[in-house]
Amino acid sequence: MWGSGNYAAVAEKIGEVGAACVERAGVEPGMEVLDVSCGTGNAAIPAAAAGARVTGVDLSEALLAIARERAADGLVEVDWVQGDPQELPFDDASFDRVISTFGHMFAPDHQRMAAEMKRVCRGRIAVCCWTPGGAVGRMFRTIATQPLLWGTEEHVRELLGDGELEVREIEWSDASVEAYADLMLESFEALGERAPELRAAFIGFLAAENLEDDGTLRFNGEYLLAVI
Repeated sequence: MWGSGNYAAVAEKIGEVGAACVERAGVEPGMEVLDVSCGTGNAAIPAAAAGARVTGVDLSEALLAIARERAADGLVEVDWVQGDPQELPFDDASFDRVISTFGHMFAPDHQRMAAEMKRVCRGRIAVCCWTPGGAVGRMFRTIATQPLLWGTEEHVRELLGDGELEVREIEWSDASVEAYADLMLESFEALGERAPELRAAFIGFLAAENLEDDGTLRFNGEYLLAVI
């Protein structure tokens, strides 16, 4: 779904979360790091810039192609692998850090996703997901059915174990409510004929969340950062 739309533009808006995830995970030079459902490399590239040996895995070859370009522009090396995050093609305990920012939450089988992340990790796991009660969580309920359970402390502890969990915010902005709605719906290209209906609902939602009154858009997205 993401590879068919304009997810790369959306990913640029949340780039700082990848850097925050890498920092909280304690990524250091020489470590072996895996970015699960890496998308366009928002976490993999900062990890490589920190001196780690990084592998990024994702189902979408289209997103990996963008990630390769971004890594080249950033003068860092990452091993990009196309594969199913629920069947990671790596040996047990292969990585010092396993990270994921907003990609792992789309795996259909949460138990299997968590089990695979734990299987290949010999150190810490760090993941970020939108909280269900935050603005972005409410947004997803407007345009999709993803339950965002990974954004709840109970679900993360049940799947991965206890650790350090904190709620953070990131600011989203755009030239207008309509411009942002169109950007997001382009990323959900697979919605097809439902797009006009959802656009109207989404614009109404964004207008209610908007913190500005000058025609531009600004709202805060709340997410859970967990380090296990």
